[in-house]
Amino acid sequence: MPIFRQIIFILIGTVLRWPLWLFIALIGRSGIFKTVFLVYPTDEVECRGFCPRIPLLRRFFSGRPTPGGLIMNGWMPMGIYFVIPDLTQDLARKKNRALAEAIVRRMHWIRRLAGARTIGLAGQLGPIFARRHNIPMDPPLFSSINGNIFSIHEAINWVTRQKRSFFHARKVAVVGGGELGGTLQEYLNHQGYQCNTVDVRYTRRGKVVPLQSDENMENLHDVNFVINLMPKGEDFLDSNLHEFISKDSVIIDFSRPAIPEKALPQEVYFGNRIRRTDMRFIFALPGGWKQRQMPACALPALLSALTGEVSEHLEAFCFLARRQAFGTALVDTPLEYQPLTKPFWSQNSQLKEELELDAIPMIANE
Repeated sequence: MPIFRQIIFILIGTVLRWPLWLFIALIGRSGIFKTVFLVYPTDEVECRGFCPRIPLLRRFFSGRPTPGGLIMNGWMPMGIYFVIPDLTQDLARKKNRALAEAIVRRMHWIRRLAGARTIGLAGQLGPIFARRHNIPMDPPLFSSINGNIFSIHEAINWVTRQKRSFFHARKVAVVGGGELGGTLQEYLNHQGYQCNTVDVRYTRRGKVVPLQSDENMENLHDVNFVINLMPKGEDFLDSNLHEFISKDSVIIDFSRPAIPEKALPQEVYFGNRIRRTDMRFIFALPGGWKQRQMPACALPALLSALTGEVSEHLEAFCFLARRQAFGTALVDTPLEYQPLTKPFWSQNSQLKEELELDAIPMIANE
């Protein structure tokens, strides 16, 4: 319940703040904590899910990462996630550079206090800190892009395996996304997909509007997958892009808050959630997440904390993530690997290799 969570958040962030830091420091000496992860609310509704809309409290908690829960690996904690009530539109303002620098400085202090190896930044925090405030994204600080791309690709692979009619599906349209959209397009093209981007523009009121150009409409024609990288699900609904997309197409949604269930004639799947057997968040992240659903943006820091490796190359990163049994949260249990027919292998050897890589963690968990 939101009120219960608000009470816990206020107690932890005020009365129990310093005793909790002392407890984290003592436990951290054992080497249990491998990573710390920072999350933020996407809008005011999500923010009120843990922090009441009281100006005095908001000013106190602003820029101060407050413990929100544990990242569990089996029955042992492997990390701590922290919450700030600051919205991204506020953090992106250049006048708030000091606030952004204070957040990063405090996360470095928390990492040393907990004895952790890595710091993960949720969603847009990494790009905002790097591009707007010139804060280097160097280890132990990890941004989100590689984890996001891995999660989207895993979601595409999962849908392809579920829909036998999609075995030859290779046409993808990416809606928006900025740096993430450009990197995703390049990666999918390299994987053998025909991937194009639907350009968008930002209005002065903060709305995201797709450009109604002939090129954009052509890019949506006969696509198998549409990747929605607009910030909010309502942005995609307001754009009416679904009217130009075939009802047989599948939408992989990466927005928060997400596209409402059954709001579109097309099938919609989450593309921003990953899973790993026995790994979960306690408490579940605010914003409607389940305990075993982990945000894709946490993957780079988690993977480096688990393996001690830093994979800058995207293909190597995705291979390592699969070897560590990470996959899309669209599956509740690992899928059994079933080889496809021989003619299909011969037609697409690259997808064969990808599916074989997907099978490695699944077989290991059986």
